[in-house]
Amino acid sequence: MATISDPHPLSLDYGDDWPDAPLPIWRQLSLTAARFPDKLALVCRHQPPGLHGIQSLPAKDLRWTYGQLLTAVDLLCIALQRHGISEGMSLVTFLSNGAEFPLAFWAAHKLRCPFIPLDPKNLINPDEAEHLVSIAQVALVVMDDPQAAAWFDSLHVPSDCPILKVIAGKTCPIGWISFAELLAASEEVTKTAMPSRPQAVFKANTGVTVNPVTVLFTSGTTSFPKGCPHTDLTLNAFMKNLALGGASTEDVFCSVLPNNHAMGYFYVLHFFCNGGTVIYPSAWFDAAEMAHALLVDSVSHTCLVPTALHSLLEHCRQDSAALFPQLIDVCLAGASVTPDHMRQVIYTLGSKGVSTGFGMTEGSPVWAAPVTDPEKLVVGGTTVCGQASPGARIRICDPESGEVVLRGLPGEIQQSGPGLIDGYIGGDGGDSFFTDVHGRRWFRSGDQAVMHLNGTVSIVGRYKDMIIRGGENIAPAAIERVLNQTEGIEAQVVAIDDEIAGELPVAIVRSLPGPDAKQSLQDAVRTTMGPLYVPDMVLTLQDLGLHELPRTMSGKVQKSMLRSAVAAYKAYRGVPLDRIHSIMLKDAPSGPHLVQESVLKIWRTTGIAPAALNVQLPLTNFADSITIMRVRDMYRKRFGQTLSVQEMMQHTTLQAQIQALSAKLSGAALTEEATPMIWEGPPSLEEMQIIVGPENSAARMKDVATAELASTGLDWNRDVRTIIQTSDFTNVMLGSGLMDTWNFAIAITTEGCSVEALKRALTTVLKNNPLWLSCYTLGDADKAPFYVALKPTTQLFDQSLINKGKLSNLLELQQTAITYPHREHSTAPGPLFHALLYYIEESQSAAFVMYLHHILHDASNMRLVLEDLNQALRNPNQPLRPHVSFEVWADMYTALRCSPRASLDVDWHVKRLSQIHLHRKALYPAARIARQYITESPDGLEYGFDAPALLQLKQRHPHITASVVLKAAMALVNITRTNHTHALFSNFEAARSSFPFWPGTLRNLAGGHSGSAPIGELDASDVAGPTMSAVTNLIEIRREEHTINFLNRLQAEQAELTKRAHAPWLRIIEKLNALHPGKAAGEMLHQTHGTQFLSWVPGFLGDYDNVKVAQLAIRCAIGVLLVAGLGGPQATTYMIVLRWDVANYSRAQTQAFVEDVEKAVHWLLNKTNWDMPVNEFLSLYQACK
Repeated sequence: MATISDPHPLSLDYGDDWPDAPLPIWRQLSLTAARFPDKLALVCRHQPPGLHGIQSLPAKDLRWTYGQLLTAVDLLCIALQRHGISEGMSLVTFLSNGAEFPLAFWAAHKLRCPFIPLDPKNLINPDEAEHLVSIAQVALVVMDDPQAAAWFDSLHVPSDCPILKVIAGKTCPIGWISFAELLAASEEVTKTAMPSRPQAVFKANTGVTVNPVTVLFTSGTTSFPKGCPHTDLTLNAFMKNLALGGASTEDVFCSVLPNNHAMGYFYVLHFFCNGGTVIYPSAWFDAAEMAHALLVDSVSHTCLVPTALHSLLEHCRQDSAALFPQLIDVCLAGASVTPDHMRQVIYTLGSKGVSTGFGMTEGSPVWAAPVTDPEKLVVGGTTVCGQASPGARIRICDPESGEVVLRGLPGEIQQSGPGLIDGYIGGDGGDSFFTDVHGRRWFRSGDQAVMHLNGTVSIVGRYKDMIIRGGENIAPAAIERVLNQTEGIEAQVVAIDDEIAGELPVAIVRSLPGPDAKQSLQDAVRTTMGPLYVPDMVLTLQDLGLHELPRTMSGKVQKSMLRSAVAAYKAYRGVPLDRIHSIMLKDAPSGPHLVQESVLKIWRTTGIAPAALNVQLPLTNFADSITIMRVRDMYRKRFGQTLSVQEMMQHTTLQAQIQALSAKLSGAALTEEATPMIWEGPPSLEEMQIIVGPENSAARMKDVATAELASTGLDWNRDVRTIIQTSDFTNVMLGSGLMDTWNFAIAITTEGCSVEALKRALTTVLKNNPLWLSCYTLGDADKAPFYVALKPTTQLFDQSLINKGKLSNLLELQQTAITYPHREHSTAPGPLFHALLYYIEESQSAAFVMYLHHILHDASNMRLVLEDLNQALRNPNQPLRPHVSFEVWADMYTALRCSPRASLDVDWHVKRLSQIHLHRKALYPAARIARQYITESPDGLEYGFDAPALLQLKQRHPHITASVVLKAAMALVNITRTNHTHALFSNFEAARSSFPFWPGTLRNLAGGHSGSAPIGELDASDVAGPTMSAVTNLIEIRREEHTINFLNRLQAEQAELTKRAHAPWLRIIEKLNALHPGKAAGEMLHQTHGTQFLSWVPGFLGDYDNVKVAQLAIRCAIGVLLVAGLGGPQATTYMIVLRWDVANYSRAQTQAFVEDVEKAVHWLLNKTNWDMPVNEFLSLYQACK
């Protein structure tokens, strides 16, 4: 054995000692069942309890203990024996994953019948299926359903006696018996003479008869798969490798690979032999079902091929937190495992460990124990498979000379040891197996490997030309045989790398007989073999720049050179697979017709002609799951949007997908600029200067923010994403201290949701609204506030999303919002968002109370967030539609706040408010002492009234809005309190009709990408943050003005206020103060806002099917606040929520104020008063008093 100390170590190694006599497989299974009869053995989440009449644990799905499983196996064995099945007869299955599979192989092992699992998909290729069944010498076959049974019955199966045919489903064709019938077989069976069935006789390459426990088939370089006979010895060797990842009775293994695959059988066998629990989440791999099983069943182990990992990550990609931290080991199998796959298991999937190995159906000589650091299994950009397994010998040899190469050099890996089969059944395989001079049996793998100096091995290529597509082995010769049946075609098939599938077959021919020949060849393969085998491309020698096929001295085609030529064609001369759509179609499609054309062309790149596509047929008729995943990726790159995995599953025809994409594209108002920018962060000092100012200011702000973050357990370098400017309005409100009293506590209920699912949904929503993951700092000496936007980390989510246990009922949840128990939350410096998560026993569903600073949101943004949450709960698998980035809005606001357009808006406000300092008397209610928020409960007053006369106003004067009527009423009632000439109050403006100060000449400036919408058309209503501002209403009450004219005047002014809502407050304040030095005219703006303001929220926070707003609590130190909107069946009911300053105002005064507002609304809406002067109302009011 070479060692690291050798100056030139050779690429050979051997593993630890191997036990002389490992226990037979059935002995291990039966001992486990005897030792742990009450231990959970099997879970089939997709199958019902009591399946086939077998008792199971009380649950919604099938759950068998080892005792129950053994009982079922014993019954099955008795029934099989009564039907003439005995030792040595082959038991063959064509099954999906489910209870029938372990039942079948446990029974086979007990009866000493060779167990031969086959893939149900093999049945669609009659030639291959007949070959497999013939090699298997089938005596008993078990099928999933009648369709599979019909396919089997159509085969020509040579047999000297009838085959016992068993079906798993309830519907039983003629000549078949169901599992349930078999298990319930009565004594009558024994009265009928059973046919005598001969034992199967399997001979290996050596010509020696072998007695296999299990026969697995592997695709080789010949046309048909080859049988690999495994014995007690080889199976124990495989399980010895798998024990590196776990061999405990506490282990829970989730099995999702096809059960005819080595890893789909070996792993299940291993965990059964060691008393673990095996879980089948679904019959076939389903990312959503697997994710659910991993979570709810506390799965500790699983095995995935890269394609399945990709699909699982796609399903879970919204979560940046560790998804499944209970996982101990995820083993990655297959030829295309990359370092990134290893990292994704640890850092994205959240597993504690990741492992891999070099395993073939013939034997598994190299394996790695799970590691917590994936870099330990990465060397020079390649994945390390591990070291020699116990008892195994490995060497890396020159494929031509057979000489062992030095470590670090590539060569063909050869193996020997207890895990290696004696040879293929029937002597197939040529010289792959050989015996050395020491009598040791060896196997030439055909795989290219490198042994590193420490003895670990990486697989870097393949000398044999096997293609592994999504974990499925494809024999090129099998495809060639079909292609070569076409006259004039002599095809060679090689593999080409693919990002999603791992590898894809590509056919090379000398020339093509006609323009449609490529399509015809692909169709021939699809029809004969199925979509898995269809060549992704059919290329001619001319396409590759070749005159002849490259050959060896002996005349054999050099496929390695062909593969290199195809790779060069793809990279430099041909159309790249992942960009074919952008070359075929230069302009983004618009309209269903063009979408359909684009979709059909995309599908053509998978080898299907548009003319041959029936848009009404299920996609599964001509595409497998990997093709569908690749198409989904092409959709994203072609249209800028795609269908989620869940949507692809729901829209099962091309017509449905075309309609779904058309709907998405027609409803999409976002360009690529609308994608939320998640910066790596933190910003450099140079980047900060662009936002903050000179270098010394930026440095001081960073120092201040760093210290403030540290006080909350956060770190500038680790946690900060970026810094963002605040608007003038936010700046003034924070500076006055008002906004720090505006924290919202909002109670939200859900329907049928767990706390864990709610937390995942909130995590998804927060990442789609990243501003909510922020602190704020007052930065430099001028105390200008800045958002300190944080990265969406697990620590931050754990700090902000807090599981508080259970509450009895909704009332307790509402009270929690009113008396929020953690007033220290969401205060400066932050984090500014928290949520208390509860399980409500009364509704048996999760709920939460979010507590957040008003700097993060306005009413419009709150609705966007609730819509996101509703969507995340309704369909966790569907990605949320990204919103327009708040950073874009803030950058535009800051860059243009001193622009000519902004100056025009500032001057309009200054002119309108030029005499505001003369109207201090209009401030109502006045503050004799410092204002104080409500501390009593309830924390406000809810008031509503119906105003049916709104309908008449809308008919006669449709431009006058209900909110302006309310403002007019408030102005009149204010006059009754102040006896002043003017009313003075503030109102919120959503400021979402357009981006701030964007010049009209630039509104149609094209975006930076072909087909994108004009930059000026960014949807301000979709900005993921608070665009709100406030405007000051200084309303002169002209007592002789007719009521309708009064309403029209206020409506006209309101239109201007909305139009100029972005006007920078600081500039308005500065100009007002300059206009009246020493009068503090500018400060009247925030004094007005702190005295009385109206927030008109149409529809309040919206209505959703999965979430409900149960309580909204805010304890703001404002004179009187009115949050109002319309409701009712005809939208004529005013709904008003009021808060007030308890130090200077009372609940009774607030009640009287809103009652008088109601009276004024009714008076204003009465059409008989429209031509009367407003003084009539004031006189009437005074008379009533």
